[in-house]
Amino acid sequence: MKNKRVIYFDCFSGISGDMILGAFVSLGVALKEIQKGLKCLNVKGYKINSRQVKRN
Repeated sequence: MKNKRVIYFDCFSGISGDMILGAFVSLGVALKEIQKGLKCLNVKGYKINSRQVKRN
């Protein structure tokens, strides 16, 4: 990672993993970088798919 940045989450009523990952992608974080970071957690049994959707 070239530039390190910090994001603070104010999760007073919970937080959704899929929406966080979607927000990261919307901010320009490459999906490969997200996958690379998740591999560091050593958690098995998950799968990541991406697709662009339009919500009204």
